[in-house]
Amino acid sequence: MEHVIEVENGDAQVLTETGSGGLIGRGLLHDRPLAEYVEPSETPRFVVRNKKRGFTVERTEEEANDAGDAERRVANAGTEQGVANGDDAVDTGQVAPDGDHSAAALVTDTRVLFAAGRAGGDRTRSVPLADVVDARTEAGLLNEALVVDLVSGAQYRFPSRGDLTEVREFVDAAAGIWSRAERHLESAAETLDRIERAFEAGDVDVVLAAVGDVRETLDDAREAAAPLDGAAASIADRAEDCRARLAAVERRAYAEQAEQARERGHTRWDDHAYEAAADHFERAADSYAAALSVDADRPGDELIERRRANLATERERLAAAPLERAEQAVEVARGADDLETAEAWWERALERYEQVRSLDWGRDEPRFEGDREAVRERLATVARQLVEVRCERARGALDAAEEAPPGAAAAACERAETALDAARSVARERVPDALDAVEALDERLADCRPDPDDDHEVSDAGTVVVSPGEDGRDADADGADGAGPAADADEDGTASGGTDAATAEADDASAAMGDGWMLADDGGDDEWLSAERTGTAGDAAGTTDTDTTGGDADAADTDATSQPLDADAGADTTDAERVADAVADTADAEVVADAAESADTVLGNGAEKADGAAEPRDTSGCTTRGGSDGDPGSGASNGWTPAALAALGAEAFGETVADCLRAAGWSADAIDDGAVDNAADDGAVDGDDAAAGPDLRATPPGPVGVCVGVLTVPADDASTLDGDAVDRLAAAVERDERLDAAVLVAGAAPPPAVRERAAETGVDVVEPDALVEELGGSEVPAPDDEADADRE
Repeated sequence: MEHVIEVENGDAQVLTETGSGGLIGRGLLHDRPLAEYVEPSETPRFVVRNKKRGFTVERTEEEANDAGDAERRVANAGTEQGVANGDDAVDTGQVAPDGDHSAAALVTDTRVLFAAGRAGGDRTRSVPLADVVDARTEAGLLNEALVVDLVSGAQYRFPSRGDLTEVREFVDAAAGIWSRAERHLESAAETLDRIERAFEAGDVDVVLAAVGDVRETLDDAREAAAPLDGAAASIADRAEDCRARLAAVERRAYAEQAEQARERGHTRWDDHAYEAAADHFERAADSYAAALSVDADRPGDELIERRRANLATERERLAAAPLERAEQAVEVARGADDLETAEAWWERALERYEQVRSLDWGRDEPRFEGDREAVRERLATVARQLVEVRCERARGALDAAEEAPPGAAAAACERAETALDAARSVARERVPDALDAVEALDERLADCRPDPDDDHEVSDAGTVVVSPGEDGRDADADGADGAGPAADADEDGTASGGTDAATAEADDASAAMGDGWMLADDGGDDEWLSAERTGTAGDAAGTTDTDTTGGDADAADTDATSQPLDADAGADTTDAERVADAVADTADAEVVADAAESADTVLGNGAEKADGAAEPRDTSGCTTRGGSDGDPGSGASNGWTPAALAALGAEAFGETVADCLRAAGWSADAIDDGAVDNAADDGAVDGDDAAAGPDLRATPPGPVGVCVGVLTVPADDASTLDGDAVDRLAAAVERDERLDAAVLVAGAAPPPAVRERAAETGVDVVEPDALVEELGGSEVPAPDDEADADRE
């Protein structure tokens, strides 16, 4: 008998022998030959035989309690063992063949199969090489024994009279290959488990950072198993399963990363940080492309492509937004009714064009619209307009100072100097050729400055001079040279004397300055107020140009009930009434403006400008997205979070919005069935209009009745909104004479088309982040649980 047989091509006779004897005198196995135990994925390398000794199994107590551990590992390695192979549940001890058969140890590149032939049924045990921790030989008196130690602590011994050196070396080397490949594979599986948990927690950056490590570890496992065909096949199959799991989580992570970057881009866009917004949009586009490159089913290609198309549209709008915003400021400045508003908007236009010019500075491929040379020329034009407006303000102040008493002239000169300094700073930097006009006015300013030694007389009545109306100073100032001394006044402020000394004093003052001036009680020292400061001259639209420099703040508080001191008070009384009416109209307009701004503030979109000039809605970008600069998904301190808001049903969401308005001091009443009444209309509202009409009528506190129509859309319905719904809401509010503005409050972020259409139609959109922030600062309680949240 040949005791150690090296199998080269897998067709050795020993692999096919069965029976109880024959020419060799003793058969090998009884039931089936060794070849039938060989799996397609494994390759036989050696067969070791003995006649009578068989093999011995020594097992630890721990291994005995887990007898199925070896079979599980063999199954993972792709071999068919256990009962399917006829293995017996052999405990410790010797397993020997009967007298007509012999024993064999089949060594493959996957395992060592120990078999003992018996007429009553062959006895076999399979030992995966991945479980082998040591392989050695032990010498005896007549033979050697191959000893294999397993991870579980079990030990297999197979004695033979042949030379077992090559067998031991192969088993030892193969076990090392399997062990290294298994460790890499197990490490990859553990990391994959962790990143799947990280994805569920929302840490997509962590997931994507670990994807490369998992892929590299799987490659290491395949490389380690490459020397053995059986190991390579087994590791490749198991690694492919890991790769499929990895691709699924990687694709979802890239898609989620794109959505997060897109949301950050919109936030930065709302802050007018256009370069940062463009950077986020670029990252979103790259993430969408990366998601499509991953071979996985979720999310589908169609969904990702649709989101990429929407992102491309938003990037185009972002590219045009800075220039559109600058041009919008120019349009508002040109249409301003007074110099102060025009100056504020020309200054904004200058800042915005400077921002356009600085965007993507140094980039080879600019991302924003606007030729740099054209923008530079436009910037110079805007700067020139700003210089001109400031010069015009200085010119008006100098006109007022020419005929004013010394005190009023000094105040007017201070205003002119302030305006000229501001104009000079812009001209020097942007349009040096405009400095000539500034310097010319500066020379005129020097001529208009009153002599500091020429102190003006202060009257006991505490009066100031105001312009009588639009006509300003007229040509009847010929009596200026006949000004006489002021008459004494009694303690009650009325002039004494047979011919009304107060009237004479007013006539003298009017003669000194022209008939375009009159006196009004200012409650303090005499100050001369020009028509520019009172806003009653040269303002055909009835607006005021309130100067906030120097001592001009008192002009707005001029007592409209002050009586003219002119003896012939008929015409001047009319002028005084006109001044009082103008002040009253201005006050009403300011109340209306404050109420409108309060509406936007409570609903999450209002912002008070630092320079005092109200900025119109910027329709060039996504300016309706609410929330703070911080985390858009952050919750409020009293329990309100976007998730809590999204859990509200339709009725509960509407009640929550109404409670939020009431907490801010508003009145909020439900509109039955969403219908909008209109006394001027026929009252017919079609189904679509009713469906998209406001369901709340809200009025802010204060004397001015500004009524807002509010449409509340819960989170479940927000995603189905479209531009037509916004049009219907705007039309419904337009028909109702009692409503002044339209607001859409959403429980979840509406589609971009809705935000864009809302900006075009003038409908304010309040998104969940803004509403959560407002609720967080109110006393409106958050729902305690889902049952409270869905109060329908």
